[in-house]
Amino acid sequence: MRILAVIGTRPEAIKMLPLIIELKKHPSFDVFVCSTGQHTDMLNGVFEYFNIEPDYRFCAMRKEQSLSELTIRLLRYFDEILEDANPDTVLVHGDTTSAFCASLSAFYKGIKIAHVEAGLRTFNKSSPFPEEFNRVAIDTVADICLAPTEEAKCNLYKEGKSVVFTTGNTVIDSLNYTLDRGYSSPVLDDANGRKIVLLTMHRRENLGDRMRSALLGVRDILLLRDDLFCIFPCHPNPAVREVAEDCFADIKNIKICEPLSIYDFHNILSRSLAVLTDSGGIQEEASFLGVPVFLLRDTTERKEGEQNGNIALLGTDGRAVRDGFLSTVSDTEKLSKMSKPSLVFGNGDACEKIAKILLSSK
Repeated sequence: MRILAVIGTRPEAIKMLPLIIELKKHPSFDVFVCSTGQHTDMLNGVFEYFNIEPDYRFCAMRKEQSLSELTIRLLRYFDEILEDANPDTVLVHGDTTSAFCASLSAFYKGIKIAHVEAGLRTFNKSSPFPEEFNRVAIDTVADICLAPTEEAKCNLYKEGKSVVFTTGNTVIDSLNYTLDRGYSSPVLDDANGRKIVLLTMHRRENLGDRMRSALLGVRDILLLRDDLFCIFPCHPNPAVREVAEDCFADIKNIKICEPLSIYDFHNILSRSLAVLTDSGGIQEEASFLGVPVFLLRDTTERKEGEQNGNIALLGTDGRAVRDGFLSTVSDTEKLSKMSKPSLVFGNGDACEKIAKILLSSK
């Protein structure tokens, strides 16, 4: 079976490369990797870490490029790549524009589509944007839906899908490659004994006033709690950098740094008191590690984590961020409940399960 695995962003790479490594173990699979470069510089380090060299590389991003322009360029690109690679199956992950365009192109050409991390839903097409639309559209044309959880599987059944499997999330598998009990880092040394709070924020729908409001809430937290030290690996998007530098200009107990390698990020996350984030995948990683997640969004597609008590929705209003975070970390019982490790998103065997499913679908 010839498989073309598509990767566009750094989170996709983190979740897909362990799966690609597993598939390459099987002689029945002939696996080709396509990197669209939706995240260019941020992708290279992940490929190097997992020792995978893409067979196809594209640089999809352009300065100030609109989503429409990105979509047009990717559709044209996949039209050519699918002709050259001639895969039996296109393997996509999640909800990126790269995954959407690869799926649409494969559908037009009558090529089978397998969707990893299928079935996640907020049921709000604007949150996250455009990811909620992308994943619904991908699942519409997918032939094999690989749902990470039972709730995601139920969403797909309700939408009329029939070839659905529950696998767990491959991001948990990636932790098997990265966690290091003996880990040390100058970034951790900067904390100087203070409790670490990890911060990430980058989502398209949060750019502008929503991001500024949320980060000002984090600023208040750090002013009120000098026993905390915030590590903020800042997205390279200038719209994020400018707001971050402005909000934290005079705050001493924060380190704004370049995006961390996956090795550094997972190990710092595992040593954190909590994480403040608007990310998707971090919700899964942190829940597995028992690190409380304070979500800087109004919705989550990882409702299992919220129901399990690992994830708290704070939104982006600065006062709500400040008060919601402080009221929890100051309450030993509440924080303890949020800090219990959870297997709701998988136990590290998703890649093996997916490989078996694909083998049986030949």
